[in-house]
Amino acid sequence: MKRFVRLAFALACGLLVAAGAAQAAERTVVVVLFDGFSPAMADATTTPNLDRIKREGAWSRHLVPAFPTLSMTNHNSYSTGCWPEHHGIVSNIFYDPKRGLFGRGADLDDADWRTGCETMREAAERQHVRAAVFNWVGRWSKTRGARASYINPDVPYLLEPGDDRVADKAIALLRDNGPNHPRLIALYFQGPDEAAHYHGVVAPETQAAVRHADAIVGRLMAAIAALPPGREGTLVIGTDHGMIDVGPLVNVGRLMEKFDIHAKQASDGGTAFLYLDKGESADRVAAVLAPYKDVFQVYRKGHFPPFAHLGNGPRLPDLMLVTHPPYWMVGPEMFPQWADMLGINYFWPVAFVPFTGGLKAEHGYDPAIVQMHGIFYAWGAGVAKGKQIPRLDMIDIHPTVMKLLGLQPGHPVDGKPVDALFAQ
Repeated sequence: MKRFVRLAFALACGLLVAAGAAQAAERTVVVVLFDGFSPAMADATTTPNLDRIKREGAWSRHLVPAFPTLSMTNHNSYSTGCWPEHHGIVSNIFYDPKRGLFGRGADLDDADWRTGCETMREAAERQHVRAAVFNWVGRWSKTRGARASYINPDVPYLLEPGDDRVADKAIALLRDNGPNHPRLIALYFQGPDEAAHYHGVVAPETQAAVRHADAIVGRLMAAIAALPPGREGTLVIGTDHGMIDVGPLVNVGRLMEKFDIHAKQASDGGTAFLYLDKGESADRVAAVLAPYKDVFQVYRKGHFPPFAHLGNGPRLPDLMLVTHPPYWMVGPEMFPQWADMLGINYFWPVAFVPFTGGLKAEHGYDPAIVQMHGIFYAWGAGVAKGKQIPRLDMIDIHPTVMKLLGLQPGHPVDGKPVDALFAQ
């Protein structure tokens, strides 16, 4: 009898140890941001790996970006879980009264431009979980140094490693079973953005870029599946914005010259910010621009639309112009010298279709426009299988990733975990 009791006790202990080992599997989350990846792009070509995630994981056609639906705003909302009014990156290009111009000529990688909110990598490191970040903006700070245990060096954008090299770095870290490997790996990929801008949303060149992105997804899935016993992995994939095919551009320089508007402008995609000079009247400028309501909507500071979530801080313009597709905005600094010599900023129409050098697709518009929505996929440990999510906001990615890691989100955070994603 005693022997039987001892045997039963030993078996029970063994089962408990085995259960504890299963529960203690260390989870690594790989977070991917593909630039400018809309669902229509995936629909237009073959994506076997993304299709596999639809069967085995969770996905959505409606990852709704923050406004403006531009890269820098959403890179930061994706990583912090905050609206622009809280993280402070209010557009691709804007003026700060103390720091000057953000965007062209400014260091986009410097985390010191962000005025609030923790990124997922900073929140993880604060909770003693190592993070790796490759090619993502804000991965370093001029005053505080690297914002994660592993980052690639800060170099000009054109010298940063390409998408395949970034995938190589991530896979090498997934294969690292040493004591210092990261449990959060955040990756930015150029994705189909540039091809879509210059060729169109479903052009052959864009389809090729989508297939390349899908191949990278497949490599990451294989590396996660190959993790050794005691480790498990989750892949979270999103984008910063969608894309829509466009036609005429709005010549902001000509607009300002025509109506003698004294201001600094910051124009990109579907939006333009006007910072009025001292003595210039916001009432006057709004009035002279009102007849263009079929081309763009004019909003005054303090009266921005609810979808903006821009707050009322010092980086915001006195007037904001939001175009209606298929129109898009171009500031005078974007025209080459020969175009300026032709008088594009002084004599040409306010809106026209460029005969050369124009873009075929753009973003930056009202996030309610469905083409601004992006892809979302999640696969692996802790994720429900075959689950389609009707919609989620860009700010929901951060708290979802942190929950997958078993960590608290950064502080503050505006988003919420996407509960429908998690396995029951």
